[in-house]
Amino acid sequence: MTAADREQALDLLETGLREVPMYEWLLGRNAQPDAYRWYGEVLFTDYLPGLYGQFTETGELMAVVATSGPDHETQSVDDDLRARTRHFVTTLDGFIERFTELREKSRTSMLTGTVSLVFGLVHQDHRMSRALSNLLQPIVDEAGRRGLLVTLGTGDPQLRDVSRRSWGGEVYGEFDLTDGPTVWLLKVEPPQAQRR
Repeated sequence: MTAADREQALDLLETGLREVPMYEWLLGRNAQPDAYRWYGEVLFTDYLPGLYGQFTETGELMAVVATSGPDHETQSVDDDLRARTRHFVTTLDGFIERFTELREKSRTSMLTGTVSLVFGLVHQDHRMSRALSNLLQPIVDEAGRRGLLVTLGTGDPQLRDVSRRSWGGEVYGEFDLTDGPTVWLLKVEPPQAQRR
């Protein structure tokens, strides 16, 4: 994906992130749509180098996946996004505490030197279309060719189970978020490691 896809991606992120237990917990159960759009823009900006989208024949974004490689560097943000970030960080009740907890628990639990699947979202009109699988399979294949593990964390039991069935994902850890979901950590071994 490119910066030109920003608005379509933000539309999908604004609605899709609300359905992800971890992001609902992070932003707060009463967060308004503009808070989700802001956080979607933060994610879009930071993970743009590893963002992949699937589009319909008419050019509508139907699914998006963000990845982060071992060499990921935080991307710079413009003054407008910086100002909106200050606003939401200080006005979303408990956000700083929840963000700190998520960052620390993720940091101590996640494996390093992997290709991390940060998020994957499918537009509600295109669910059950294999759109997410179509985006993820090449990522898993490429990581395997490079001899890298693919990792992800999810608070969604259904996504945990799909990862197991579709790519042989193995749960290697989990943590609970205070008054929030359990997050399962999964890894997908490179194909050559799976054959051993």
